[in-house]
Amino acid sequence: MKNVYNVGIIGVGVVGERLIKTFNQNPRFRIIQITDNNPDRLKEMGEKYDLTMVDHYQQILDNALVDLVYLAVPPKHHHEIGMNIIQSGKAFFCEKPLANSTKEALELYTGAQEKRIINAMNFPLPYSNAVKKAENLIQENFIGKLRRVELIGYFAEWPRHWQQNPWIDTKEQGGFTREVFTHYIQLIHRFYGNIFDIHSQIKYPGDEELSERELLATGCLSNGVNVLINGLCDVGREDFLSLTLIGEKGVIALRNWRHIWIAQKDEILKQLPAEDENTTERIAGELAKALDGEPANLVTFKEGYETHGTIEELLKGRE
Repeated sequence: MKNVYNVGIIGVGVVGERLIKTFNQNPRFRIIQITDNNPDRLKEMGEKYDLTMVDHYQQILDNALVDLVYLAVPPKHHHEIGMNIIQSGKAFFCEKPLANSTKEALELYTGAQEKRIINAMNFPLPYSNAVKKAENLIQENFIGKLRRVELIGYFAEWPRHWQQNPWIDTKEQGGFTREVFTHYIQLIHRFYGNIFDIHSQIKYPGDEELSERELLATGCLSNGVNVLINGLCDVGREDFLSLTLIGEKGVIALRNWRHIWIAQKDEILKQLPAEDENTTERIAGELAKALDGEPANLVTFKEGYETHGTIEELLKGRE
């Protein structure tokens, strides 16, 4: 019989609640403690899911029964809490971004390496059927020699209606570049490596505390292929996301999180069938493998650190 691993959750906001559902549905995990700085939210989640609530995250770290800690608090608190998680020696599953600066992200990455703890980021896209199909097509040379990578994101409003919180629209922690483009930058890194020579133009609203409203950026891969990034929010159209890989023979477009469109020369783009999926359930399965001591497909803190470095370069606004 396989082990059941005990989970402590620090932060039970909208995203944290999603992972409560994921861990509750997986027989390999048992949530034994949760905490949150918002006492009303903590009480709501504790009562809704019949979970033990604690007042401070240190109580989770001091609990010898906890095997895995999931951190889902606002990014500016990741470093302080994360370093304490690392010192506890427990397996560490972190919400993205890894930290609030590249320096902090590096310290979390190197700290996890030195402590030799299991570490993983909540980047669900690599576990989706659409991305798996894209990876297979790349390996099969479907698009031929890569010519360009284009990332586009349009948002009818920012913050999105389902994600209203105090930090998501702040320049310090939020904005669509950090919150959404991070997922796709991580994919580009995984497909083709890091992005270099980044130049960007950014427009902010009148309030200097608020996050970006426009981003136009270019960069290049190590092989010289150009990367174009275009983001815009508060516009009169539906939300739209697309990561497009353009080659000499064909094109692959990953759209709106779960859909893949493909074409080759002289063909019209067609959408491939999309099966039902639960990407966080797949991440949980990989976490269980890692805790079992088996090889696991996890997005590690190394990828989280490298992704954060690219995001920070984009937001510097270097023309």
